[in-house]
Amino acid sequence: MTTPREAIRNIAVLAHTGAGKTSLVESMLFNAGLINRKGRVEDGNTTTDYLPEETKRKVSIQSAMALIKWQGAKLNIIDTPGYSDFFGEVISAVSVVEGTLLVVCGVNGVQVQTEAAWQLSQDKGRIPVVFINKLDRENSNYGKALEQLRELGGPHVLPLQWPLGAAPHWQGMVDILDGTFVPTNPKFKDMPALSTEESENIKSWRDKLVEAIVEMDEELLMRYLDGEAIDLEELRPALAVAVKEGKIVPVLGGAINADGTVKRLLDDLVALLPAPLDEEGQEPSAGAPLKAQVFKTVIDPYLGKVNFVRIYQGTLRADTPLYNGTSQKEEKPAAPLFMTGKNQQPADAAGPGEIIALVKLQHTHTGDTLFAKGTGLTPLRPIEFPNPSLSMAFYPATKADEDKLGTSLQRLLEEEPCLKIHRNTETKETILTGMGTLHMEVCVERLQRKYGVNVTTSWPKIPYRESIRRTAKAEGKHKKQTGGHGQYGHVWLVLEPKHDGDFEFVESIFGGVVPKNFIPAVEKGVRESLLEGTLAGYPVMNIKVNLVDGSYHPVDSSELSFKMAAHIAFKKGMEMADPYLLEPVMQVEINVPEHHLGDILGDLNSRRGRVLSSDMVGKRQIIQALVPQQELIQFPLQLQAITHGRGSYRAQFHSYQEVPARLAQTIIESARKNGH
Repeated sequence: MTTPREAIRNIAVLAHTGAGKTSLVESMLFNAGLINRKGRVEDGNTTTDYLPEETKRKVSIQSAMALIKWQGAKLNIIDTPGYSDFFGEVISAVSVVEGTLLVVCGVNGVQVQTEAAWQLSQDKGRIPVVFINKLDRENSNYGKALEQLRELGGPHVLPLQWPLGAAPHWQGMVDILDGTFVPTNPKFKDMPALSTEESENIKSWRDKLVEAIVEMDEELLMRYLDGEAIDLEELRPALAVAVKEGKIVPVLGGAINADGTVKRLLDDLVALLPAPLDEEGQEPSAGAPLKAQVFKTVIDPYLGKVNFVRIYQGTLRADTPLYNGTSQKEEKPAAPLFMTGKNQQPADAAGPGEIIALVKLQHTHTGDTLFAKGTGLTPLRPIEFPNPSLSMAFYPATKADEDKLGTSLQRLLEEEPCLKIHRNTETKETILTGMGTLHMEVCVERLQRKYGVNVTTSWPKIPYRESIRRTAKAEGKHKKQTGGHGQYGHVWLVLEPKHDGDFEFVESIFGGVVPKNFIPAVEKGVRESLLEGTLAGYPVMNIKVNLVDGSYHPVDSSELSFKMAAHIAFKKGMEMADPYLLEPVMQVEINVPEHHLGDILGDLNSRRGRVLSSDMVGKRQIIQALVPQQELIQFPLQLQAITHGRGSYRAQFHSYQEVPARLAQTIIESARKNGH
């Protein structure tokens, strides 16, 4: 039997790392009677942080499900990572829910990822509920955190509760609307006497809250303005409407070990957040044709590939044949699974609004749309993930690792939509680009743990180029006598600079001194020589080569001989034509808060960057600049350090430009030493 849509709440839990989000989900599971005791992140035994990489670091790395039955409702909770390197997991989770639970640390208040999570929730049109956590910690400050939240979200961010006392003397939370008391300890049932400041705070916030609620209903507003007291039976439903329409962002508070505050949070998640809708914001039908979207993929050592799916309309049964509208392939999944952490619960069917896991899908990836076979529906828009910015070169540790690396990386990509992989044929490196150093570390560990592949990493090599400044004429003669037919090829080449980036080969032969049938061999020899310049062995660009003279032997000349002669002439010509080194320069767009502009401009200057423009957009600066690729390798780390995680950038190739002489000499010496 499927859960009625009206009883489902899909909620992504968001926070800055360390705010206690995973521990809060653990406490919710405990208070709902789904686990016998609360696990601890410090002990590595929580329900939703179960990967070895998570238990080792004490941080969430992937999103995980937690299904909670509460007050007749079913809460599909998605616990998401709070570390910026794994923000792609947050995006995918928020993409398939209606509500978000934003957890804020009562000690640290609003932090970088709090802001990012808030903005994502707003951008996606999700309905937020805020929980200020850790009020049992010394130095926690509910009022200060609330003030920061209102600075972030505006005056419609309003508290539903107010704390009595502060740690270590925090006694509980008072409901601002009805004055009921939720104690930190169930032994203390009676509300203590309020101080004058607490009474004034609660009254002030109640006035603001009631005013915001009655604005949702014209009749209530008129009665309120006439001085009539509005009773709770009318305020509570109007509050739910205001929250669901985004007119009020409710704020609650508590701590994971103050069970009463967690139970009150569960009550409000059920009462205030909306039931699932279809992708167009309409009430879906269980009898409609099935439409669902994959938002996450996991490679499980026992189940194989597991696709996490949000059903938008229709009903998925164990025997439902599926059609992937994205890959245009048919699929035959096993029975749907409900997941809580790594624990599975098989289901006969799942209806609209449900979040399930499917196994045995061969052609399905994150972001794909699934239909019931034969319905011909339009696929949903793919989930948009951020572009990764930090690149590393990966090298297999042994030949056995090399044989497994390609397949293992492809499996890793299934789980990591924010990971990009490409093979740089020039530098002969496998390049992985991820969201940050921790993301890359985790990828390395997963390769070893899941697929038995050991790798080493380094910063990627830079694909430098060589060119010439002036014209030079050089002779190349290849002559070899070995009994019988010998080898003879003789050419004169003129090398000259060419500034459009292309290579051009021409010939100006008169009188047949180099027979026409050997000219292609000369060009081939030149093109082969372009692959390795004389300065440091880098490819040559921006050059024109003219075959102007030569000679041949009627018996000993051959294509090989003329190709070898071209090699010799080209190398001599390069050395005579004042060669120089070029480097790739990238055009970058950097997005930072305005108060970081000076530090970023200073950093760009230290990286030999040339700023093209700086424009104000809202409270942020958008900087356009040209920066050598070499200088950008570790720039993502510095950008995050300067802006405390609030900056972003993207880069694309712009041009090749000459390397400054002193730096060029260092690069050349290093290349020669390492046998480039």
